[in-house]
Amino acid sequence: YFAQIKHVDVRIIGYDLKADVVDNCNKLARKYGYDKLSFIIADVSKDKLVDTDVDAVICLHACDTATDYALDFAVRHNAKFIFAVPCCQHEINKSIHCGGDLDVLLKYGIVKERTCALLTDTIRALTLEDCGYSVDLMEFVDLAHSPKNLMIRAEYTHAPAHNNYEKLQRLTETYGFEQTLFRLVYGKEK
Repeated sequence: YFAQIKHVDVRIIGYDLKADVVDNCNKLARKYGYDKLSFIIADVSKDKLVDTDVDAVICLHACDTATDYALDFAVRHNAKFIFAVPCCQHEINKSIHCGGDLDVLLKYGIVKERTCALLTDTIRALTLEDCGYSVDLMEFVDLAHSPKNLMIRAEYTHAPAHNNYEKLQRLTETYGFEQTLFRLVYGKEK
C-alpha cells in the first residue's frame, strides 16, 4: 500500500516466531519485487530488533504479553503511530483475585475472562496515554467474524505525563495482578 499506491519510500520489517511463515513472506516479497520488505524470525519479548527509531508499529494478534512487548518496543523507539490488535489476554486472568468493587465481575468464568481482557487493553491504553499518545480503542472487525476484534490505535501527540499511574497502581494492588506493559513502562520488577 505505502510503496505501490501511496508511492512512499518505506522500509518494512516483519517479525514472527514461525520460520515457515517468515520464509513464505520473504518469498512473496521477492516474487513481487518488494526489496524494502523483509521478514525475520524474532521474539519481541527477548530478541533484539532494530536499534533505530521507527515511524509505526503494527501488531496483529500477538498472543498474551507479546502485545505488551510490541507496545513497549514502539514507545522505546519513538513510534509516531501504533496499531495493535491484541489476542489471548490471559495474564491478568491468571492472577486476579477479589478485593474491590469489581468482584461481581470475577464470579463467573466467561465474564471474568472478558473482564480481564477488557481490563488488559484499558491498562494498555492508559499507559500509552501516559507515554504521550492519543489513544482510541475501536472495533477492528465485526464481532461476527472474530471475538478478537479490538484495535488499539495510538498517535504520539504530546509529552509523556504519568497522569494514570496512581490509579493503575491502586488497581493492580487491589486485585493482586500484574500487567506487562505497565511493568515495562513504569519499571516495576516482577
